[in-house]
Amino acid sequence: MLDSVITTRTDTTAIRAFREQSVRGEALPLDADPTAVRVCVPGSTGRLAVTVAPDARRGHVAVLSDLDAPPGAPELPHLLYLALQRARIWRCSLVSTGEPRIFESPMRPSLAAPGGRRAEMLDLAMHRLFVACNPAARAQLVEGFVQELLATLDRRARSFADNAWCRAVREQRLERAQYIVALANTHQYVRYTPRLLARAIAVSDDESLRDHFYRHLRGEQRHDRLLESDLRYLDADVDFVVHAMVPGPATQAFMTLQESMITFHQDPARFLGAPFVAEGIAARIEPEFFHHLHANILRWGYSRPEKATRFLTSHALADGGEDGHFNRNVAVVARLLRDDSAQQRFLAVIHQAADAFTRSYDSYADHYDLSL
Repeated sequence: MLDSVITTRTDTTAIRAFREQSVRGEALPLDADPTAVRVCVPGSTGRLAVTVAPDARRGHVAVLSDLDAPPGAPELPHLLYLALQRARIWRCSLVSTGEPRIFESPMRPSLAAPGGRRAEMLDLAMHRLFVACNPAARAQLVEGFVQELLATLDRRARSFADNAWCRAVREQRLERAQYIVALANTHQYVRYTPRLLARAIAVSDDESLRDHFYRHLRGEQRHDRLLESDLRYLDADVDFVVHAMVPGPATQAFMTLQESMITFHQDPARFLGAPFVAEGIAARIEPEFFHHLHANILRWGYSRPEKATRFLTSHALADGGEDGHFNRNVAVVARLLRDDSAQQRFLAVIHQAADAFTRSYDSYADHYDLSL
């Protein structure tokens, strides 16, 4: 079961349940699987509502239907934005509707769709809706950005937990080579983390943000040595890992993303996207995962499996918890993302990082499988 490896930490139900329900009237957390959702907001003349659902044939399309709102309602942009947040969490790229009042809304869908419907690119539609909201509605949406980020991460963490490497751990068929290559590739980017954090300090004009990066830098010192100790216990070639190894393509993609955000773009907010994913996944690792991992290491003939997992266990502890690295990161991100464009940029980094992270662990399992 995935729950034995990854736990979901987001509780969005209490925050949004009063306005987002399934067709059966059940409250739905933001990280729920795609389904028809009825979204409601209070209006000056009564409640406004709309249904958002995934297209049954095209998973990249979200459908808006059953609009219940008076013509020209000022709350309509707020309502539609909330509905499309669901679609963005589902990773839809288009929104389609047959509702004439949505045709005339600030969303302005301009793409022709079958059956007299209209469609629009999701990112453009949400940008228009955010701009059209009044200041109070925009402030409410901004306050809810972090919940969307956490719901997105929860879905990506569940996907990560089902990669080939994690499945091999759970099923106790992980091979020594598959574990060594995972640690070795992790070493390739962990050893550069302090340097990247130092660059983040240098380009951050915000004093509290500099303080955050400085505290993080102090907490990331010499973590590469933990990896080297784990590798040495498993009789791996540590000298090669430290001095000559080239990271795998997916690992390189994860590294390049971080390097690009802080060295080329010099954007500390987007730079936080990669650790948001890596630390968020680490913070969600359950103790049961390490029981499985230790059983694999014992099977290889190593009697002290804890001596081969010091890096992973230390990060699960440091990144999790109320005052862990991940929650501190979340607090900083919540303060930095103040409009839809910033939210879209950060979400793009989350997906890039999660894609690379998952591909890398799939490759550790698939490309280093020695079983017959």
